[in-house]
Amino acid sequence: MENKSFFDKVLNWFSLFEKIITVFLSIIIALIILIALIRISESFYHLFVQDFYQPQEITFNDYQLLFGKIMTLLISIEFMSSILKVLKTHEIKNLIQDVVLITALAIARKLIIYDYEHHDPLSTIVLGGLLISIGLFYFLIKKKD
Repeated sequence: MENKSFFDKVLNWFSLFEKIITVFLSIIIALIILIALIRISESFYHLFVQDFYQPQEITFNDYQLLFGKIMTLLISIEFMSSILKVLKTHEIKNLIQDVVLITALAIARKLIIYDYEHHDPLSTIVLGGLLISIGLFYFLIKKKD
């Protein structure tokens, strides 16, 4: 009986430790998200407000960079949401699905901001293949449900 009590205490301690770490990580990610939102707002201001009367100075690369920042912010939000979901549910399958989706978002972001002129076509094909593979993996996980 004593061993089970000790084992339960250790499990409870690890559970508390996990919750503290999860909350701490969520706070750090929330701060990163706030800083990223401020930087996106600055970029938006410089791109669309400050240069409003000089649209010829805005390049496609400027739009790509802004969109890449927005995608990074969305990935960060999804990552924080996944961490908080693990804290609530403790379901590893949902975590795996979330990680696969976050990975797909990260690769899609890379393809969006990718400078196709300065990279060889093979690396583009590899990134596309990775995205398709991750999509298939996610489909198989969801199909099992």
